[in-house]
Amino acid sequence: MKSRVFELRSAAAVLGGLLLATLAAAGEGDGPYVMRTAAGKLEAWSVEQAADGPRKHVDPLAANARIKVAAVGDIPAFEVTLRPPPPMAPDSVTSRAKAPLFVVADTHGEYEIFAHMLISHHVVDGKLHWSFGRGYLVILGDVFDRGAHHTEILWLIYALEAEARKAGGGVAYVLGNHETMVMRGDLRYLNPRYQQTAAVLGVDSYSRLFGPGSVLGQWLRSKATVMKVNDLLCLHGGISRELVERKLTLAAINGTVRAVLNDGAPASDADRERAEFLLGERGPLWYRGYFSDAPGGVESNAEDIDGIRKFFGVTRILVGHTRVPSITPLYEGKVIAVQVYPRRRDDGSVEFEALLIRDGELFRARPDGSSERLSY
Repeated sequence: MKSRVFELRSAAAVLGGLLLATLAAAGEGDGPYVMRTAAGKLEAWSVEQAADGPRKHVDPLAANARIKVAAVGDIPAFEVTLRPPPPMAPDSVTSRAKAPLFVVADTHGEYEIFAHMLISHHVVDGKLHWSFGRGYLVILGDVFDRGAHHTEILWLIYALEAEARKAGGGVAYVLGNHETMVMRGDLRYLNPRYQQTAAVLGVDSYSRLFGPGSVLGQWLRSKATVMKVNDLLCLHGGISRELVERKLTLAAINGTVRAVLNDGAPASDADRERAEFLLGERGPLWYRGYFSDAPGGVESNAEDIDGIRKFFGVTRILVGHTRVPSITPLYEGKVIAVQVYPRRRDDGSVEFEALLIRDGELFRARPDGSSERLSY
């Protein structure tokens, strides 16, 4: 009986060096992880199932190879063309006039729920190609951990980034605390599927698969931690009063976190202390001080929020990280909490929301394709 797991098939002989790397259906394999060898060559590492159990499969790749990510459930397969190492993401971007924004937070490996949300709101079409025109897809971090399919989400975002740019739109992906945790070796929330991946692929830590020598690891290290999108400050956790008092600019925040993720040794005690602050509980990846039910309760007040908006030159702050039952405006709409955790309820319905911004109006976007205007 043929296994339904993924395969990586070289099509170089018939497609002029094009490689189609195919993943398994849900739970039956994992990959590809595109790694750079000591000689600078690319290889696709993956886990495939065989009669005697899971095993490592390696295929050489050209620099512009094309990989194919297999279907998961009823989400179809899609193809990704590898790109050269990316430049550092800008600290701020401006979308085209009147272009919509679709903001998603904390997908945590729930690939099917995430993909269905994008399809139902026409951010992508039924084949997962960009269909949002000049719009922007904004990802507020925490693609990693808990769920079993963060690899597929990462490759989809990677693919959409190029398609959106070609259409005149864009994808803005800011890092969450779980991205930095995995890249730094903190795997406490890792789904067991990925522990098996590390063992089969023969790496001492799953984090190595997202090291600076991997395509996805290098791509993630190019991302910002805090980014301005038009007049919105987009980040995962939140901005604390202390961050503004330190007068840390976007460039300083993003540069410091990138240096840590690239294992750059701080040049001075001051640099080391700044890095510890930014990666700590009062830094932008972890801060929860806007929420009354978070540890420690509300720490920020209306004056703090106005100070943050003035310092960064924004009208609103969009955050994930702290779970809310529905997209929630705080501080009279100056802060929008976006993290509605994606899950399938016992009755089969889906709990998940995204934030849709269209013509200056804010909406809750629901899994069925409907939306509701926010009031605040």
